[in-house]
Amino acid sequence: MSAAPAAPSRGATPEPDAAAAPAEAKAGTGRPARTEGRWPRRTGIAGAWRLVAGWWHFAVAALISLAAALWTFRPWEFGSSAMFPNGDALGVLAWAQNSIETGWYENGDRLAAPFAQNVHPFTVTDDLVFAIIKMLAPITGSAPAAVQWWAILTFPAAALTAVLLARHLGISKVSSMLVGTAFALHIDHFVRSMAHYQLAGTWVIPIGVLAAVSLIHRPRHTGRRRVAWEVALCVGLVATGLTSAYYAVFSGVLIAAAGLAAVWLRRSWRDLALTAGRGAALAVPVVVGIILDKAYLPTRMGYEAISVTRGLGDSEYYGGKITAMLLPSSFHRIPALRQLRHTYDVTFPPPGEGPSLGIVASVGFIGLVIWAVLHYWKPLQLAAEPVLATLAALTWVSLFVYVIGGFGTVWALLLHGGGVRVWSRMHIFIALLALLVVALVIDKLRPHWRAVTAVAVMCVAILDGTSPVFRPNPTTSLALETEMRAVTDQIAAEAGPDAAVFQYPAITFPVQNRDTNPGSPYDGFIPYLYSDGLRWSYGGMQGDPAADWQQELADVPLVDQLELLRAGGFAGVLLDTTVLANYPDELAGFLDALGEPSITSVSGRWLYFTLDGDPSQCSPHVAEIARDLAVRPVLMYPGDGMRRLPLASANAEGDGVVRLVTLRDAGWQGVTATFTLDTAAALRVEFPDGSRQELQPGIHHIRWTGDIGGEDAIRVVRTGPGGGDYAVTEMDADVARPADVRECLNSLEQD
Repeated sequence: MSAAPAAPSRGATPEPDAAAAPAEAKAGTGRPARTEGRWPRRTGIAGAWRLVAGWWHFAVAALISLAAALWTFRPWEFGSSAMFPNGDALGVLAWAQNSIETGWYENGDRLAAPFAQNVHPFTVTDDLVFAIIKMLAPITGSAPAAVQWWAILTFPAAALTAVLLARHLGISKVSSMLVGTAFALHIDHFVRSMAHYQLAGTWVIPIGVLAAVSLIHRPRHTGRRRVAWEVALCVGLVATGLTSAYYAVFSGVLIAAAGLAAVWLRRSWRDLALTAGRGAALAVPVVVGIILDKAYLPTRMGYEAISVTRGLGDSEYYGGKITAMLLPSSFHRIPALRQLRHTYDVTFPPPGEGPSLGIVASVGFIGLVIWAVLHYWKPLQLAAEPVLATLAALTWVSLFVYVIGGFGTVWALLLHGGGVRVWSRMHIFIALLALLVVALVIDKLRPHWRAVTAVAVMCVAILDGTSPVFRPNPTTSLALETEMRAVTDQIAAEAGPDAAVFQYPAITFPVQNRDTNPGSPYDGFIPYLYSDGLRWSYGGMQGDPAADWQQELADVPLVDQLELLRAGGFAGVLLDTTVLANYPDELAGFLDALGEPSITSVSGRWLYFTLDGDPSQCSPHVAEIARDLAVRPVLMYPGDGMRRLPLASANAEGDGVVRLVTLRDAGWQGVTATFTLDTAAALRVEFPDGSRQELQPGIHHIRWTGDIGGEDAIRVVRTGPGGGDYAVTEMDADVARPADVRECLNSLEQD
């Protein structure tokens, strides 16, 4: 293995066939030699041919990839409507709309009414994606169109960077064209382009792999050209960190592995410095993004929403399985292969995200594993194939990142989750490495067989990666936009162009608190996407009191909810009957309480009910209290020593805190806080007013009434010897309504 680095390095972009060039020159072919990094000057047809001959493989791979993406998605048929108006796609579309309306995706003035959406509690570092989408929006005309064109443009971009990587490794032009096309049209790329638009930016993956392999196979440039090459690579790595934190972490693992190998083999501090510099280029954008999110968190909040979707066990649940990535995708064009995948996922759970390498990459992966094992006993042959040896080593590293119980589990244990949970997404890196292996094998064929084989394999990869199953239905998307636009236009005409509308039922974001079938969890963003000035209650982050008040509201009777919503300044309620399809009794109760809707959508899915009554008819002071009762109640959250809701559990030895939080600066008088405390240890409960309650092991129902400021705490202190867990559940806080406030709310109901 130690002999591998001694092999001649390959250039960043070798000429047609770097190894064959001297032989052709000897044969008298007349091929011009590169001198001092510049080609002899040519003019006319010869100059044009030189340009084409130098770049045709890039152009062909990019054009084929773009054509396949356009054939699949057909964006011209959708206009301003969302191509995939469901699931995670709606979340990205809403953030794209934020960037157009408010300047950046992390703040939505028309979401989380009567406040505003603040995305900072859910750390997202994919800023380059939203910056590009923001630039595309004026050209395409809408946020949905900008997002879908971003996804389409990532296909030729991925082809270009993959070809660049292949050429750096000395792969011929025709075989590098195969790598670029097959990688860009990998089936996972299409899957990501349906919802996870940040992960659709696979064009950064070859940059990360290039940063790793070039530590072993150095570019041939020297002097200032080498410096420029390194700067360009670091810029690409910064772009990787700003496109997807997942791809940044995965690339960082490969760079670290290759860098350690380079330092061990060459004993060079220069390799250590290069590795550290490239790692920093990846990490700094992500770290800066996290720091900025921390700095712009809501001033009063319960917990960061990122904790809702990340847990230690996720690394195992979403880890990869080797058989899973060798099977066809559940989106494959052949029904029998789709059924095979379905059978596997059902029989051998968990299915995770259904990773699949594809036919060509699977063959390359299996072949590389066999080659590496056989040549383990023949190290001299490893030295004879330095590029294959490097790809084999990086594949083994990638495999340990990909599999269940591998690097991801260690990461989660050391970093308490670490923000990365779906480690099976590493399979796209394995696919790229395997495609490079296939190209290297093809290059060992005779020149005429090489071209024929590369084109044939490329055709197989295109057929295997593309599928009509990915094609969205423009009729459905356009009908949804037309229906929603009609409803929101009518609401604006009746209630005013900037009226606040409460969306019922209240669904939490980003993890829904109830079954939303047959709708999708993020359907609450649809009215926002297809309206202009109206403000909507959906979209606030879990853990933010500016959103969690809706869950407190849901705990009171429906009649009281409507009173509070009127007082809170909402002009009406938009009911989504699809979300309540599995709750017929709740739907019937709501319709009984509100009667006939004033606006009904064409399909009957959305019903709008006007909330009569003007809070201004009450005295300003009373109206303010009534409004704050609605949208600034007292909320209870687990604090230090306690886990997040719904089960707030302290550790076996420490004390804990239950927080009382309100957005009302003056606080509240007459607050009644209740919770259940199940303890195996002797405890003392200390209340904000200084009173205490001693508890012995058992189940206790705690109740306290008093006044609080903007934030206070109930402390749970251990008093007995030894350990023992305790859990705090069923937390609730109510504010007493003064008589004049009750009269105000009753008058609104009568109106």
